[in-house]
Amino acid sequence: MIPIKDYISPLELIELLKPKIKKELNQTDPKNRDDLEHEIILKILEGLKTKKFQRIPTFFELLEKERHQE
Repeated sequence: MIPIKDYISPLELIELLKPKIKKELNQTDPKNRDDLEHEIILKILEGLKTKKFQRIPTFFELLEKERHQE
């Protein structure tokens, strides 16, 4: 199981996603796989730059927040 951290670097994210990317690339023509893999990684990195991600609260943090709103 992957340990949960507050922050994951883009390179760590790519490494975590590589097995899934490779698996899905098996559906494409072998001569196009390398180019498509690079494009997928590029799109992931572009998405990381344009999106604002926040840490997801735990279940107990959500409960505490609900209690304070009442």
